[in-house]
Amino acid sequence: MSKRLPPLLALEAFDAAARSLSFKAAAAELNLTPSAISHRVKQLEQHLGLALFRRLNREIRLTEAGQDYYGTVRRAFDQVAQVSLRVGRAPQVEELRLSAVPHFAAGWIIPHLEEFLNRRPGLRVYVESSIRNADFARDAVDAAVRYGDGNWPGLAITRLTDLAVAPVCTPAMLKRLRKPADLREVTLIHFSQFPHSWSEWLAAAGLPAFRPGREVFVDSVTQAIDAAENGLGIALGIAPLIGPRLASGRLVMPFGPLLPLQHGYWLACRKAEANKPAIQALRLWLLDLMQRAEVSMKPYRPKRLAKAAAARKSAAKKPVAGKRRAPQRQVS
Repeated sequence: MSKRLPPLLALEAFDAAARSLSFKAAAAELNLTPSAISHRVKQLEQHLGLALFRRLNREIRLTEAGQDYYGTVRRAFDQVAQVSLRVGRAPQVEELRLSAVPHFAAGWIIPHLEEFLNRRPGLRVYVESSIRNADFARDAVDAAVRYGDGNWPGLAITRLTDLAVAPVCTPAMLKRLRKPADLREVTLIHFSQFPHSWSEWLAAAGLPAFRPGREVFVDSVTQAIDAAENGLGIALGIAPLIGPRLASGRLVMPFGPLLPLQHGYWLACRKAEANKPAIQALRLWLLDLMQRAEVSMKPYRPKRLAKAAAARKSAAKKPVAGKRRAPQRQVS
């Protein structure tokens, strides 16, 4: 292979096609025809002496060599773009496309996104919410918050937080819940993402399996927590993500235990892009958020109920006026 640089127009076509995994999309981006993109990519493959794409019936996929080469090309293009930003007159907009599971996106990313944007002025962020894990070989995403065990070969991953579940409900419903066995008398809210969570939690609490008076089944964790907050019943809140609703008093945790889940939340990205400034900033921000989310997840009772209980206890100990208090019997 010649030591000279590959044709730059061919590199540009390859970069566009590798990002979108589509000759048609790359052609629209570069204002060319799909056949012109295909021709330039073939020119680059001939120059390198290897195949960069696997051409299927209606799609293209990067080969292993293509993925490795794309990472290098992408970094080189990013470096050129950053230098151009410093010396050019018209700065380009930095973009970050983030995919996240719905509960994490609704509970943490969206409410705190302004904080992240303040840390990274000028960054344009696109947030996609989906229960499906982003496919980095096909989807136009830069990073993704995933739920799982962290075993995703070929990706750079960072553990954000471990998870545990415990019952949560409104302060009003708390009056009906003195002990875990009282769950038989209220509506249990289930979510399909963790279909066995209630049975596993009941076993951890030492309770036999039972069929409650009423049950409600919803699609997602977010729907379950919203339903509990609206007084429909009692749901399993995920710690530490439930922290803000507990801190605000909108929900309370009537009793434990906190049952650890096998999986957690992770930030994933392509290995070749793990050190991009925007992704590094995102990683540090999410880790900071999760550290702040480590609130105390202890059973909580409103102060007025605690005061009432203390008053009853005090009254029981106080002798009645006009009556002689019986001597206390000592137990040896």
